[in-house]
Formats: sequence, structure tokens, C-alpha cells
Amino acid sequence: MSAVREHLDQGPITPLMMLVVALGFLLNLVDGIDVVAMSVTAPSLASDWNLERLALGPLFSAAIVGMALGASLLSPLADRFGRRILLISAMVLVGLSMLAVHPVSRGGEALTELMLLRFTAGLGIGVIFGSAPALAAEFMPDRYRSLAVSLVVMGYPVGAVLAGPIATSLLPNYGWSAVFVAGGALTLIIAVLAAWLLPESPEFIAAQPGNRSDRTKRVNQLLERLQRPPLANDLDADVPERPAIPLNRLLNRSLRLRTVSLWSVYFLGFLTMYFLLSWIPVLFVDSGYSQAQGIQALTGFNLGAVIGIVGIGTLSTRLPLARLLSAFFLLAGLCFGVITALMPRDLTVLMALIFVGGIFLHGGFTALYALAANVYPSELRASGIGWAAGLGRTGAIVSPVLAAVLVAAGWTMYGLFLIFALPLLIVAAWIWVFDGD
Repeated sequence: MSAVREHLDQGPITPLMMLVVALGFLLNLVDGIDVVAMSVTAPSLASDWNLERLALGPLFSAAIVGMALGASLLSPLADRFGRRILLISAMVLVGLSMLAVHPVSRGGEALTELMLLRFTAGLGIGVIFGSAPALAAEFMPDRYRSLAVSLVVMGYPVGAVLAGPIATSLLPNYGWSAVFVAGGALTLIIAVLAAWLLPESPEFIAAQPGNRSDRTKRVNQLLERLQRPPLANDLDADVPERPAIPLNRLLNRSLRLRTVSLWSVYFLGFLTMYFLLSWIPVLFVDSGYSQAQGIQALTGFNLGAVIGIVGIGTLSTRLPLARLLSAFFLLAGLCFGVITALMPRDLTVLMALIFVGGIFLHGGFTALYALAANVYPSELRASGIGWAAGLGRTGAIVSPVLAAVLVAAGWTMYGLFLIFALPLLIVAAWIWVFDGD
């Protein structure tokens, strides 16, 4: 354990630690709005541009491809250049890409341009997913690390919840592109706030190449703000410069099994999560419900995240994280399987099952980031989380397209819920065997 980590672990949670977690939460909150903006506007977009349902799959996947590449190829740069600068740059990229949707929408059926903008926004969102949890993990005492990472990632589903009311209020009078403009403006506002308030990780500073005295001074300044005693001695030695993307270190003998297991679990989790995030509103409309009811169902699914994430984060301070994850994914899979078994037409029952499923799926899915943060040391943490989230997102890329093909082949909402419940049951069993603690 490094001297910096020992200092951080020995003491209570402080206001600066809470500020870092709060800012990470806000970064992911606007990400949630930006990603779900495509889902909640899809029926209106399809009607406006006369798009077939099959065309929506690639449109949903464009942002997810960008997120996968951003998380796996760009997030590791945070281990080289710093979490702070990369996060702020990513926020600016996302905000500008969102704002640019409005002029493209005025051109009429500019599908390729819209897909390119969604891909570009996805690059920035992928960076935030990989770097924000790493930063939160490095500011918190070890006992509260999983809770802090869970709270940061919880911003995403909370943003996804807000996307529903934002869309409902803007769509009737301003059209679907206004949802993207609102999300982009909010993203840039949060970027300015982060540039003003967000500090760099003390563990990152300590692990950088350069003069030992200078690094020690910078670390001690942060430790003072964190209400921790300063380091008694200079940092041990100069640190050699690291490669930007140390994939070979993630796959060395000591980490290979855990790394590949994480990638597999993330893939299956993303497969189901992005089916639900992308297709719930459209499937509700195709099943005879209104677009507003479809948005309400998606909002309920994401609202369950608040309970699930806070619940698993709190429990993780007392119980083994891997066992909690396994239980949450098992219960989520059972909830969605029950929807297929009962095929409820009563809207209250259907939405209740989706809400409860959201509690367990979002709770378990979010805690995967805490699992990854626990697996990797500081110098590999952003890279490890980024590659797991990036390669795992291939599941998110496949999911909307697979669902589009199945919908075009005549599959109903109830059958699709069963298909996408199965990966969750596999994840539950896999994590029970793979102990990431």
C-alpha cells in the first residue's frame, strides 16, 4: 500500500471527498440525459423522418460504439495525463455534439450526420464512464470506496430518469431536437463547474514521473485540503513514464483471469441494460400503449436505480461485494422473466415489475464499476475500468441491433424480456464463482 493511500484510509470522510463524489455524480447525470435522449425521442424522430423500426437499431448503436471506443482507447489516457483534464475535455466534446443535433435535424432525414454526432458524443461519454469512478475511488478511504463509486455512477440512471420529464415537456412544443439542445447546454454548464472545482487525484500525482519534492509538495497540499497529515518524507523514487494504454499489464499473469472475467460480465450486463434503455418506449408504442406511457415506463425503470444503487452501495460497506452483485443480477433476471411468464396487460403491474427490475439491474450494474475499481491498482485503475466498460459495451452495440432484428421478425415485448433476462442469470452465476473482492 502506498504512503498516500495509507493517509487517505486513516480518517473520516471530508467535505472535499464529498465534493469529488458529487461532481462525479453530476458528470454521469448529464451522461444519462445525453444517452437516453435518443431513446425518448426515437418515436418522434421515426415519425418525423419516416424511419422504419429496423433503422433505429444502428442509430441507437452509434453512440454506444463511440462509448466503447472512448472507454477503452481514451479513458486509459487518464492514467497518463490525469483524470481532471480528460474529464473536462470529454464533457465539452459531449456538450458540443449534443448542441449540433439541432441544425442537423433542420436539414431533414440527415441520418448519417445524426449517427456521426451520436458517435462523437459517445466518445466523450465513454471517457467519463471510465475516469470519473477512478477519480472517486482514489479520494475515498478504502472502506467507502465501493459506496463512492456506486454514488458517482448513480448519476447516470438519475440523468436517464430526468430525460423522460425533459422530453415530455419539450417534445410537444419544440420537437425532438430540443431534447438534445437541453442536454448539451446542461453538459457544458457542468463542464464549467468541474473546471472550477474538480481537483486532481493525489494518488495520480504521486505516481507521475518528475521531481520527487515537487510531487510531494502537490500531494501534501491536497492532503491538507483532505484534512490528512502531510507525508513525513518525500515520495520514494522517481516513477518511470508509463504507456498510454497498458493493455499488456491488464492481461499479465496476475490479472488476466480477473480482467477477462470482468470483460465478459460487463458484456452480458450491457447486453440487457441497453436493450431496456433503448427499446422500452418503442416497444410500449408497438404494444398499443401511448408514447407518454412508454416514457413513463422507462422513467420508472431508471428511477428504480436510485434505490438499487444506494442499497447495494450501503450494503457493500458490510457485505462482500461479489455476493451482493450476484444476488442483484439474479433478482433482476427473475423480475424480467416474470414479465414474460405473466404477460400482464394491466399497466400498473407491468410498470411495477419494470420498476423492481430496475432496482436490481441498475444496482448490480453500477456496482460493477466498484468491482473493477477494487481489482486494479491506482496506476491501472482508469485503464482497467475503461477497458472493461469499453469492451463490455460491445454488448450494448449488439443489443439494440439484435432487438431491432427480432422486432422486425415479429417478436413481441414479452418475448424480448425473456431473451434479455437470460444474460442476467448467467452474470449472477459467473460473479458467484468470480470473486472480485
